[in-house]
Amino acid sequence: MMRFIMSFAIGLVAVAGVFAQTPVNTPPPQPPASSTPAPITVQPRQVAPIRRFPQNFPLNPVSDSDQLSARVVRLQWLISPLYRKPGNKETASLAPSAAVLRQYASLIREDNSGVIRLAPDRGCVFSERIVNVKDDCLKYSFPGAGNSYSFRIDGYRLRHLADLTYANDKLRITGVFMHGIAVELGDVPIETAALTTPGMKFLTDFQPATSSENVIEIDNSFALGIKDGNFVYSKEVDPAVGRTYAVRAVAYRGKVVRAAGGIRYNELDYDKRRDVIVVFRVVEMDKDGITLAWRKLADVEPPRIKMPKADGKDDKDQAEGEAN
Repeated sequence: MMRFIMSFAIGLVAVAGVFAQTPVNTPPPQPPASSTPAPITVQPRQVAPIRRFPQNFPLNPVSDSDQLSARVVRLQWLISPLYRKPGNKETASLAPSAAVLRQYASLIREDNSGVIRLAPDRGCVFSERIVNVKDDCLKYSFPGAGNSYSFRIDGYRLRHLADLTYANDKLRITGVFMHGIAVELGDVPIETAALTTPGMKFLTDFQPATSSENVIEIDNSFALGIKDGNFVYSKEVDPAVGRTYAVRAVAYRGKVVRAAGGIRYNELDYDKRRDVIVVFRVVEMDKDGITLAWRKLADVEPPRIKMPKADGKDDKDQAEGEAN
């Protein structure tokens, strides 16, 4: 028995020695962690190519009507304000006196007649982009600045589209592309003035020009003044209270080409071109302006003037001038 126990103990010791000599598969030591992260490789992303279309894309091109519409919008926004007719609130400072309005109440109620007041020309040029801050100009911040009037549209107007302008104590005809003749008739009641009144025959007999040959000659003669009997016909008159005057304004149809904002346009498209005869009487006058009672006696279609082109050939039915 004792021999068996000894043999078993020796066997256990032998087995233990074998296990002690067998290596253990322990993981190798790891290096200490670095504070700098390892670089990350990013694969490039595939981007779809940008499709570029030609300027004249064959599908849905900009139509002529769209281009015309864009032009109309620009004209209405940029150019039309220069030729608008001012409202009553804007012209309130030019209202005639209450006494004059009572005196000519019946005339005011008639068609093609009225009472207007013109301010002196104080150099107030109207522009939608430039504001003149002078007190006199701020009062008349509309086309014509209160000193120019068109009987053809019955409203204040830019000087070069007006029939009459009050400047330097004179009443002048300043319209562009227009023949204008003014004459003093004397102390004639405005209510009875007619085409047969003495002094009117020269105006009614005047034949408007229809070609360019005599346009300048006629205009120069009126600028100097033409005497016929007891009357002088010219492009301006010296107004006086209690005196009656007559004007014939022949606003020819045609073209006066101007440009604004890169857009060329015919300025006469914004005007009412007519051949009119008007009588007016000066009823009040002071340093702040002049008041006129007026009546239109004739209103007909004006002729066209045939103007020469640059190459010497006639340009039928139009005259063309340019200004910026």
